[in-house]
Amino acid sequence: DYLVFKLEDNTLKILHRTGTDRIKVTEKIDFSKNEVFLYKNKFTVTNKKGVLHQIDTKGNLTATNFNLNSDHGMYATSNTLAFMDDNVLSIKGRKVELDLGVYTKPKIFYIYDKIYVSVTDIQSQKIYLFDSQAKSIPNFPVFGNSLIDLTDMDNDRKLELVAKDQDNSLIVYKLN
Repeated sequence: DYLVFKLEDNTLKILHRTGTDRIKVTEKIDFSKNEVFLYKNKFTVTNKKGVLHQIDTKGNLTATNFNLNSDHGMYATSNTLAFMDDNVLSIKGRKVELDLGVYTKPKIFYIYDKIYVSVTDIQSQKIYLFDSQAKSIPNFPVFGNSLIDLTDMDNDRKLELVAKDQDNSLIVYKLN
C-alpha cells in the first residue's frame, strides 16, 4: 500500500500505511491542480508549467515537458494518459481539437475491454465522448453541463451516461 500526498510546500510524500516514508522524493514540484495517478507503474503528476513528473518505486524521478497551460486537465489509468489543454484533447498522444470553450478535466472509463474518455464543455453545455484512438463516439456531443459517469446501470451490456442537466436535475443517456 502507498499513501500519496501533495503538500503545500511542493513536496510529494509517499508513505507506508504506518505513516513512515516509503519512497523519498527529494525534488520539489510546483503542482498543478490535477491529482496524482499511477501510470505505467509510476506515480504521475503534472506541474503548473505542463511538465509530467513520474516517480518510480525506487524514488527515481523523470520529467517530460508537454508545454501545457497552467490550468490543463489530466487523467491517467495504468496504461492510458489523457490531457485537456485549452480546447485540445490528447489521448495516448493522439490529439483532437474541439470548439473553443471551457472544458472539464478528462475522465477515463474502462468498461467491457474498451476505453472511453470524456470531457464536458461547461460553456456550451456539451458532453464529448471518445475512444482510446481519440475518435468521437457516434451521436456525440450530447447535452449536459457536468462531469459524467459512464457505466452499465442495468447490466444489459449497453452503457448509460449520467450527467447534470439544467436546474440541477440528472439526465441519463443510453448508448446504442
